[in-house]
Amino acid sequence: MRNKTTVSSIISVTLLAGVLANPASAGEGEGEALGLVSWMGRLQYYAHKLGLAVNAENRALQGYYLHEVEEVIEHIEEIREADGIEIGKLIKANLVPAFEALEGAVETGDKARVSLAYDGLLAACNACHRAANRPYIHIVRRSDNPYVQDFAPLS
Repeated sequence: MRNKTTVSSIISVTLLAGVLANPASAGEGEGEALGLVSWMGRLQYYAHKLGLAVNAENRALQGYYLHEVEEVIEHIEEIREADGIEIGKLIKANLVPAFEALEGAVETGDKARVSLAYDGLLAACNACHRAANRPYIHIVRRSDNPYVQDFAPLS
């Protein structure tokens, strides 16, 4: 009986850890609408992975995560208002131009330009947060890798 309880506890903790470690899948359901905080969690998740791909100079992986970030931005653009703030308009004014600059930089393959444009994307996130009266949400470039994924290009 004790072994069944231990195994059950381990499985429960593992499943919970998986959901907490991957906000990209948290709350997903058929036809379920996610709120702003959930979409921002996804954006942060994919933007961090994109940054790790930028740091590793892995152009293929940069393209993959650019696509994921773009999809999340498109969903956030559809949010008209949250807490009295016009989210879609802020995203279009701040984040979309920075994202498009990053997209163009990745297409060129110029490593310095890509890195600079990624920093520009994060700066746009912070500008958007300030415009939304949320300056305490401050995004920074991180180089630590909490994932079990290697971001280096394949040889």
